[in-house]
Amino acid sequence: MKKEPEKTLLEEYLEDPEFAKLMARGELIMEVTETLCELLEKEKVSRKELADRLGKSKGFISQLLNGGRNLTLRTVADILHVLGYKLALSPYKVTRQRQEMNIIEFQTRQTNLKRPKLNWGAFKLSYAA
Repeated sequence: MKKEPEKTLLEEYLEDPEFAKLMARGELIMEVTETLCELLEKEKVSRKELADRLGKSKGFISQLLNGGRNLTLRTVADILHVLGYKLALSPYKVTRQRQEMNIIEFQTRQTNLKRPKLNWGAFKLSYAA
């Protein structure tokens, strides 16, 4: 009888629906933020110039792009508009294999580590309003 490979800590975490939801949020936020930063660089638009175009402060833009403020769909649309872009979404069905492709794990020499009990109620992402 074949022995199943032992699950990694990350695989165990991903089985938890709350953790998986938090990971999905974080991935989307990171992807949108990186895309906006790439567009600013491509268009040679500084954060100050973007702030001026939006009628906002440079600090507000920095907070948005550094993750310190909630990046709403309205704000993303406004930023894309002033840069002359539109967004096309391409949703795809998430499969177990697809999730694993996006994850990098570092192997350690330690084995048989005790797995911590997870309490996602204590772990929350918060966004400034």
